[in-house]
Amino acid sequence: MRNLFLIFTLVLWTQLLFAADVYDTYHNDRFDYSIDYPKDVLFPQGESDNGDGQKFLSKDADASLIVYGSNNALNQSLEEVYREESRGGTAENPKKVVTYKLLEDNWFVVSGYNSGRVFYQKTIFHDDMLKTFVLEYDESQKAFYDPIAKRLATSFTD
Repeated sequence: MRNLFLIFTLVLWTQLLFAADVYDTYHNDRFDYSIDYPKDVLFPQGESDNGDGQKFLSKDADASLIVYGSNNALNQSLEEVYREESRGGTAENPKKVVTYKLLEDNWFVVSGYNSGRVFYQKTIFHDDMLKTFVLEYDESQKAFYDPIAKRLATSFTD
């Protein structure tokens, strides 16, 4: 009986891993960015009414990917946006804990935990536009979604 459970578990994880290997590309015409997403794991919910991006949800809606563009209406520098996004424990997000942050020439990454969920954000600053994706998932799914977060980050281009 124990071996049957082990085999079942291995088959299930293999199916999940292979499902995450099939990617499709979402391209946003309004802000001219693209991102690869695992099409058998995260499902598009339709582009927003103003055309700035799209939300993707897992089958059980326990994981979400939000990708969007915006004009830099407040004329902020990338450094200002980075400082804002990399703060934890704010009034808006009192349970946000930032565990990793990196600022480069025209982009930044911030990740951590918020109320038992993992978040991973990448923002690109180009032509006075901000292009962002945020992946959120339950902490218990970290081993499954971390490789997906890596693929999202490397494929996210403007």
